[in-house]
Amino acid sequence: MKPRELKSFFATFLLVSLILFCFTACRMRAEQNSLTSQFDVIDALIMQNQMQSALKELKKTEKRAYDSWAYIGIYKRYITLGESLPAEKILKKALKKNGSNMELLAVYSAFLLREGRLGDAGKVAEKLRGTKYASLYSEYILRQSAEKAAASQEGALTFYMQKEFYQIFLDAYATSKNPIWVRNCAVFNLINGDYGLASALYPAVFLDADDAFFWAEVCYDGGQFYNAIEAIEKSRKLMSGYQNLSSFKTSLIQQAALESDAYMAVSEVEAAEAARRAIVLNLDDIKVRKSDEALLSNIVLNSAIWAENQGMDDQSADLLFYAVNRWPDNVPALILYSDFAYRSNLEREEDKEIAALRKAGIFTLEMERYDNRRKIPMSDALYRIDEAVKRTNDPYLNIAKLDLRYKTDTSISEKDKNRDLWNMLENSLNEEGVYKGLLVRYALNFLLRTKQYDDAWTLFYGYVTDLSSYDSKRDFWEQFIEKARGYELSIVEFGAWFAAYNKLADEALRLHEYCVYESAGLLDEGYLSQMTSTPVCLNLGSIYFSLGKKAKALDLYGKTAGRESSNAKRSDIFYRIACIYAGDGDIKNALRSAEYACSLYPDNARASILKDKLRLTEQPIR
Repeated sequence: MKPRELKSFFATFLLVSLILFCFTACRMRAEQNSLTSQFDVIDALIMQNQMQSALKELKKTEKRAYDSWAYIGIYKRYITLGESLPAEKILKKALKKNGSNMELLAVYSAFLLREGRLGDAGKVAEKLRGTKYASLYSEYILRQSAEKAAASQEGALTFYMQKEFYQIFLDAYATSKNPIWVRNCAVFNLINGDYGLASALYPAVFLDADDAFFWAEVCYDGGQFYNAIEAIEKSRKLMSGYQNLSSFKTSLIQQAALESDAYMAVSEVEAAEAARRAIVLNLDDIKVRKSDEALLSNIVLNSAIWAENQGMDDQSADLLFYAVNRWPDNVPALILYSDFAYRSNLEREEDKEIAALRKAGIFTLEMERYDNRRKIPMSDALYRIDEAVKRTNDPYLNIAKLDLRYKTDTSISEKDKNRDLWNMLENSLNEEGVYKGLLVRYALNFLLRTKQYDDAWTLFYGYVTDLSSYDSKRDFWEQFIEKARGYELSIVEFGAWFAAYNKLADEALRLHEYCVYESAGLLDEGYLSQMTSTPVCLNLGSIYFSLGKKAKALDLYGKTAGRESSNAKRSDIFYRIACIYAGDGDIKNALRSAEYACSLYPDNARASILKDKLRLTEQPIR
């Protein structure tokens, strides 16, 4: 063939090939369109309940299937018609042509699972591991495991919390996006103490209000307090607009209680009170579930404490009165009610200047406020405790009753009080459970308050060595520190005090740091344990200062002040901060802190004296 002829041949061949390609593509589109039209006809027949006609047309269509899309379409319509055998047959035919098609494998495994043929389903679904259809393999494993769990003696929770299920849950969630799977993973981590891993699973989207609240609880336990607050806010929004809130597992009470705790954990005390107030101000309008009564009582009582700490005695008294009437056997409510009664009936200690003004018939606004403050009769508080003791015989109330008796009966000498305490302690030697521990803690507080340090140490040492065995050949404090996590926090706090009192610097530091930073688990971002008391935090600050760690002392004081709701206590903390600044010659920050301490609590005499000195000098206060 000549070159020109050859060139002409290739051109003709290419043209013909192109025509053939276009013809083939057009034919495929035409066939696809034709199948689509035929599917529409079949669907219309099904809708008209002409099942036999639809089945006849579907069998005709089956012969024209050429790709996975067509086979799956035919399969779906066989299933709709209730024809399982031809449905499976068409899938097998399709897989024979293309056994690696993920969509076909997914549809067939789902079919087998629906039919309950777990063995066959497992063989097919296993090919889907690591793909976007991995949830089908997860479903196979879980259904197979359900049969094993039913046959075993283990509870379902114990059975499914085995390590091998973790990835199965994750795979199931990755493809299905069903929140129950990732929640299972979170529960797995929580059970194993991996709170950080649990909270790290925090999803971007929540299914509903209950789902959001679940993650709020997870994040709170994991120390991710701001995420917890965010999830609570979303939970509340997802509930808005519903008339019947009883359909949700979570409630407004639960949301407010957890939100308040989360804000307290990050030292946003005003925000915590705002969360509580949303409930407290609407007590008459909120429907309260029986299971939420305990949470509601905590909300009301914490608001009462907040109000008193802000000097709002009337509000505090109203809330306490509400609490003891609604929950007449609530121990914290009765104790707070009796404490308020005692304090409200105390005569104010006044200096000579104030006494002179009063004698002259002159009253300042502060004097009038104090004189007109709300009072709760002691007789009422004692009556309520007596009646509750008759009904419950609660050990806390017995001790509260004893404490009130000591406070109000001036005829009882310290000697008599000591005798009563030791008699009760001796009588409780054979007591099991909480009562003995309560008595010991009360007695320790009493002995330390009355400066009976040797007796307090004897009691403390005897109590902790009874709780657990100590090796007499080893140092007591070394063992106490090792055992600290197994004791109630109050006992560890007493131990920290005794270590400091005995000038055991290393032991005192270690125990105080445990109480403040570790008692609730290691906390992220420098948060303080909400379980530990403010005095322990202040003691640790003093230890830091004595060791020359002024920056750590200031940081701890600042965090403690941030979480403290009592203005009097906050004032004392800022006085301490002012002293540190003054000692370093930083008069500007010292004066600012002293002035703030006075503004928080005008009766803080030490802060007032320091403020006046700082104003008169530019030299550091030593």
